[in-house]
Amino acid sequence: MTTVILVLLCLAIAGRELYLSSDKRLPRALAELRELRTQVADLSKRHETLRAEVDAAGEPPGIAIPHPSDDDVSGRVEQVAARMERLEKEVGEIGAGLAGLDLERDAQRALARSMDAVEQDINELHREMLDRLDREEGVVTGLVLSEEGEAEALLAEAYERCATEYGLRIRIRDQRSGKAANGAYRGTVYHLSGRRPGPLAEELFSYARGLYDPQDPSGMSALLTELAHLRGGGVARFGPFTAVRTTSALVCGLLPDTDERVAPSEPWELAGYIRELPDDLQCDLSWLRPEN
Repeated sequence: MTTVILVLLCLAIAGRELYLSSDKRLPRALAELRELRTQVADLSKRHETLRAEVDAAGEPPGIAIPHPSDDDVSGRVEQVAARMERLEKEVGEIGAGLAGLDLERDAQRALARSMDAVEQDINELHREMLDRLDREEGVVTGLVLSEEGEAEALLAEAYERCATEYGLRIRIRDQRSGKAANGAYRGTVYHLSGRRPGPLAEELFSYARGLYDPQDPSGMSALLTELAHLRGGGVARFGPFTAVRTTSALVCGLLPDTDERVAPSEPWELAGYIRELPDDLQCDLSWLRPEN
């Protein structure tokens, strides 16, 4: 599929190159197209190398192969993740370059379909990487967001510091935005590796319930404090562990596995949802708010 995509890109660029060659007034456009042709060829080589490394990271079925060390697995995964990030960047650069050219309508449509297919291929590689990480060391889905993106950078910094302190590695970041009854929310969805979701969430919840000093220097305290200082709503999640800020409260909850998938996403509704959990699965940290 990816080979077909790259061939389509090459054909689209070649067609535009022939069209432009009849107009002597467009040497700059020709130069840009030649550069794009070179980028596509390099992208093809990089993708084939990436695919070979992903295939090599797995074990052929039916053949007994000594299990690699954790360091070897982690090293291969880091290389694959880094190459996927570079691939995504290069695809974006090529798409931006092509969008700046006045391509014919058919060529534009073909390129749009091709870029969609490349994006789908990248998403499949992400899923494959996360599946392998989940089997090896565990994968946790996380989220941090705030109303209108308030204190977005501070929240992300505190969230990632907390993740590091609890032995997690950030594998994928995806920007998240959406409309809600009380306004728009912006933030980041995370895929983190290194811990199993259940034990991690229980450890985070136990720490939150035992927190009594707002000057606690831990990453968890820093994250909860940033949430508490928001003027509007906000959410921070590590798997089943969820902390929610509304204008009047800051609550934490340990959602059961089934509840994690069906819990509402808007802070105001999610806070009410947590308050309906059993007492041993919720705690109120509203005292962290600066007005208290």
